[in-house]
Amino acid sequence: MRSAYLVLDRFVTVTQVTDDLSDVLERLRWSVGAYRKETLRGGERRAVGGVGMRFHFVAQGGLDVRGATGKRLGAGDFLLLPRGGDHVLVARGETVVHTGDLDYASPVAAQVAAVMPDMLVACCFTTREPVVAALIEGMAGEACGERAGSRSVISQLANIVAAAAIRNWVESGCGSLPLLAVPLRDTDIARALEAIHDDPGSPWTVEALARVALASRSAFAKRFRDTVGDSPARYLARIRMEHAKRLLVERGSVAEVAVRLGYGSEAAFSRAFRRHAGVPPTQWRHVGDEPVKLPA
Repeated sequence: MRSAYLVLDRFVTVTQVTDDLSDVLERLRWSVGAYRKETLRGGERRAVGGVGMRFHFVAQGGLDVRGATGKRLGAGDFLLLPRGGDHVLVARGETVVHTGDLDYASPVAAQVAAVMPDMLVACCFTTREPVVAALIEGMAGEACGERAGSRSVISQLANIVAAAAIRNWVESGCGSLPLLAVPLRDTDIARALEAIHDDPGSPWTVEALARVALASRSAFAKRFRDTVGDSPARYLARIRMEHAKRLLVERGSVAEVAVRLGYGSEAAFSRAFRRHAGVPPTQWRHVGDEPVKLPA
């Protein structure tokens, strides 16, 4: 299908391209539960807690994000936390930061968030998506005003910003589009994925996950591999290791993390972690404590 759009005083014809990412983004809906813009002095700390999706956008200055795998954000960087979580923002010099708390407004949004990493970082976001800065400033303007419909307008703007961040994440090679599309393609497998992400320390077996997906063991294992691109056991192990990284940086002991993630012994957990991360868990605690600047 071809459509014409009026741009200033002339018509430009563009081709509408339907792709898998568009299918995902069109079904994602969030509403804004809270929004704020604030200026932090150098060294000032801001503790942030709670569950649910949250974003931080650095308009000026820089932030160190602590409490999970360390991230160092500069001006124009955008951080999306699909499942929230406790963390601390530390300003590097005078810093202007926008923060929004998003509530799931569609079942697909919750299921897609469940298969995302704990942190999604879009470095130099305003360079790659120039319109984003204006949209976020628009949210600030709506939040400061008393116009009717402000909450709805802020939510619509936030949906565009979040969609742009997810697209940036996929285009950078960090995100798996097939995994994001699972809730659209197979709702039964999506339930199993959500169960794994909600409680990775549960003693999940293929049989237990198959019951969640309302399928037989053999049918579930095949559908899972065909849809996700990995076996249930390997996918579970990877998610457990991602959680382990965060828990270790939050100063959990190796023994405590092993128990929380369903490992029978500290030694078994340490072997699995080293296979995944390349370093033992005790070393990761120190490596992960350093803020990391991801490549643009």
